Amino acid sequence: MASRYSQTGTQVQTQTQTLSPQQLLVRQLTELPIEALYERVDQELSENVALERDSNEADGFGDEAGAADGYDSGAEDDSGYDSAADYSSPDDVPDNISGGYRHDSPDTVVGETLSFYDQLEEQIGFFHLSEHEEEVLRYIIGSLDDDGLLRVSLQQMQDELEVYHNISTSQTELERLLEVLQHFEPAGVGARSLQECLLLQVKNAADRQSPVKQRLLLLLTKQFDNLILNRWDRIAHNMKLSDAEVARLQHEVRRLNPRPGSSMGEALGRNLQQITPDFIVDTDPYGHQTMSLNNGRIPPLRVSPDDLAFLNSFQGLDVKTLSRSQREGITYLRERVDKAQGFIDAIKQRQETLTLTMQAIMRMQQPFFESGDETVLRPMTLEDVAQQTGLHLSTISRVSNSKWVQTPFGIYPLRWFFTSAAKLDGDEVSIRSIKAALKELVADEDKRHPLTDDALALALQQRGFDVARRTVAKYRTVMGIPIARMRKNDK
Repeated sequence: MASRYSQTGTQVQTQTQTLSPQQLLVRQLTELPIEALYERVDQELSENVALERDSNEADGFGDEAGAADGYDSGAEDDSGYDSAADYSSPDDVPDNISGGYRHDSPDTVVGETLSFYDQLEEQIGFFHLSEHEEEVLRYIIGSLDDDGLLRVSLQQMQDELEVYHNISTSQTELERLLEVLQHFEPAGVGARSLQECLLLQVKNAADRQSPVKQRLLLLLTKQFDNLILNRWDRIAHNMKLSDAEVARLQHEVRRLNPRPGSSMGEALGRNLQQITPDFIVDTDPYGHQTMSLNNGRIPPLRVSPDDLAFLNSFQGLDVKTLSRSQREGITYLRERVDKAQGFIDAIKQRQETLTLTMQAIMRMQQPFFESGDETVLRPMTLEDVAQQTGLHLSTISRVSNSKWVQTPFGIYPLRWFFTSAAKLDGDEVSIRSIKAALKELVADEDKRHPLTDDALALALQQRGFDVARRTVAKYRTVMGIPIARMRKNDK
């Protein structure tokens, strides 16, 4: 139980929960996508002498698959941001920060073509927001530059919303919703400066509590101007760093992305990064859906039998009869063994959590996994999946935020399956269904006489979607569809 003071000066009692190191490790591993997990396993193998590859196991670590039909698989900173961080264009970002970031070559067609702004809007369904809050958040997303940074002041957005869109808001609400946006993927989106962008990426990292990430936070908050000017000698002196620590920090800085919007490309399907799916969903010869975790490159792990045998040899002995060096050696080795076993257990728990989550998503979105038709996707939130699995809401968020699933119809980010709801004849339907119908109407219209928003609303109503003209205009804008007169073609 901890005490804090509210804004009114009243003392308030709050209850906080302290997580154990094992719980923190499970959280970190659960959040990692498969490629990052490969790196983490390699790092753990190199650092812990008691952890080793299990040569007796032929397959990958804990590979699991199951029939999806029966789903029985068996298995937060107040730092100042006005400094040398503000650049007028992405090209002004110093090479010592941007030089290490690159796009991998296109490899996989991922789902459908979605713009950067579409991908951000898809993530709105991760949060329980009112219709008004969603509308304001969509406007903030639409105000982002192509690099994912926000260079419009909150005051300007407040004025534009009230004058041009008749939406009343406040800077306090805009600040709160911007903070929501800054939890979206990719990390760093919605930042108002380069410094804030880099800080968000470190704070949202799965290993943010690690010593190197804490040192990186200190670098970005206290030594940012020196970093921009590439004064690593001053940084090393001020932070009392060794040459090896400087080299590690330089490596970590180069891994940060000063342009998070560009990492998603102008549109998925056009400017793609290499994608490694975390889940593989397929249909067996009997028509049953199957799901497996992609653990191909993760080796089977075990605690060193030699180390276990050595520790067992001292069982029952009086420690007083041992020399000091023997006691210290046993203590050190026992710590390594416990850490190795904890790491193995954490990976197993990660697999169980991912499997439960994916099975629940497949149950709730079964029509899509049978047909590949996105219009049959049902409204689904993080809370819905949490209730289905019995897992905590934050756990579902970690699983969904950075994972991909390979289906017979393409590869999709897991967050793509979460979608907000709209009312249709008293029932909830996915907003994506409405957007798909809107897209189809625009594609099939007579370009010499394109449909106005009123006509589109009427056409959607005839299809059973009870939407107003204002709603059509909102979805059309978000989807990047111009107004009727801009779509007109007299030829």
